[in-house]
Amino acid sequence: MNDQFKPFMYGVGFPGADESTLLVQAGDGGTNEMTKVVRYNVSGAWSSYPMQHGQAPSARAAMTVVYNSSGSAFFYGGRTQTGSSLTKGYFNDFYTFDSNTATWTWPDIRYGWGKAPPRYDHSAVLIQDKVFVFGGTTNVGGSPTHADFGSVLVFDTIENKAVSMATIGDIPPPRLQFSAAAAPDGKSIVVFGGLNTSSPDAFDSSPDIFVLDTCKLEWTKPDIGGDIPEARASHGVVTYGNYMIVLYGYTNMGTYAGTKYPIYTKKVDILDMHSWKWVRSISHQDNPTAKADAGCTFSFPKFPDDTSLTQGDHPMEYDPTVIANPNKASNGARNKGLAIGLSIFGILLIIGGFFFYRRRQRKKARALNPRWLPGAITSHKGGANNDYPLFVYNNADQKDATDEKKPPRLSLDNDSDGMRTYTANDHDNWARALDQDPERPEDGRPMSRHTEVWERMRSLHDQRNT
Repeated sequence: MNDQFKPFMYGVGFPGADESTLLVQAGDGGTNEMTKVVRYNVSGAWSSYPMQHGQAPSARAAMTVVYNSSGSAFFYGGRTQTGSSLTKGYFNDFYTFDSNTATWTWPDIRYGWGKAPPRYDHSAVLIQDKVFVFGGTTNVGGSPTHADFGSVLVFDTIENKAVSMATIGDIPPPRLQFSAAAAPDGKSIVVFGGLNTSSPDAFDSSPDIFVLDTCKLEWTKPDIGGDIPEARASHGVVTYGNYMIVLYGYTNMGTYAGTKYPIYTKKVDILDMHSWKWVRSISHQDNPTAKADAGCTFSFPKFPDDTSLTQGDHPMEYDPTVIANPNKASNGARNKGLAIGLSIFGILLIIGGFFFYRRRQRKKARALNPRWLPGAITSHKGGANNDYPLFVYNNADQKDATDEKKPPRLSLDNDSDGMRTYTANDHDNWARALDQDPERPEDGRPMSRHTEVWERMRSLHDQRNT
């Protein structure tokens, strides 16, 4: 490597027209030569690209590039290079480079609700001739703002039109330095890793996987199996058939002399995007570069006739041009949310039922149901007054007090809340009443007085066993 080619950061690379060449455009730290597209041969040789045609982009960093099988590369966004003498600036242009003819092109793009604000450090994925841009940092009115996953900027490379549309479904939390790769189904984008935007100076990351269906711009979170790898950020990913290969990145932060620095990893992890499982190796695939028939595609809305619009009907802080998503979340996403809601409701219902049961049991325990009074019989020693208490019972559930068969209320019952004390005199009075009772026994029919006694005794038995 000579002085024309030096290490750099926040640049881009993409395959050349042949399989043995990688095309590179530098970001921060690159030479003037590398701010143009240069070539790196798999044998390890760097070289300048032949005469390039068209207007080359100004030096920049933190942009994105995607490419198709025809050798065309599509760039978007970026910022001025760190340390540059140029005024700090941000970009929101789509431009292309044809590796077959070494030609730069700046297409005239139509925006229905205004041109999206400048963006850098974002991700971009090409699906069915459309570029899907999301995440990163936008610059609205000179104020950098982290972009979340609540909207996606879509650029049609065939019809040269673009729109920012809101997403639906299980939207991921905002992240920085995450990865995004095309899924083998021909319509989805898989997002992994990254840093929480609320604490970018600390290592707050997650190994969760989220999937964006580009036909509806709907997010889902699949259940992932296998050995989950470490959360990481600033890593790379490559799609190879049914597999997403995760390369390097950093997995924590260290501190030296009061300065924080990333702790990088050399690990490579593999996600099977067919079974949604982390695996150790890649199985044989007959044609790993084959594209699946998605069966659907993203449909652009009808653009308004008024070309002076600068805001959509669903504006966001980081992009005021966002419009509402006309699609509805799938039943899977709704059912997942409903299942969670019902689970929470069921737990609350069980807890409520438990406390209701305990309260009722305590209330029941406080009620004075029929029970023997300790020593009511064995401690009685006789005397002039042969009346003495036998047991107390709740009179609220008994028959009306006018019932002629019910024992008369005696003076020992001095409660006023329906409780009654059953005494020896009560029992004698009840026995005398039997002789005067016109009711006579018949086979197969219980007599009312017997039924009354059994009911009282049953209540007494139940109380003694509680």
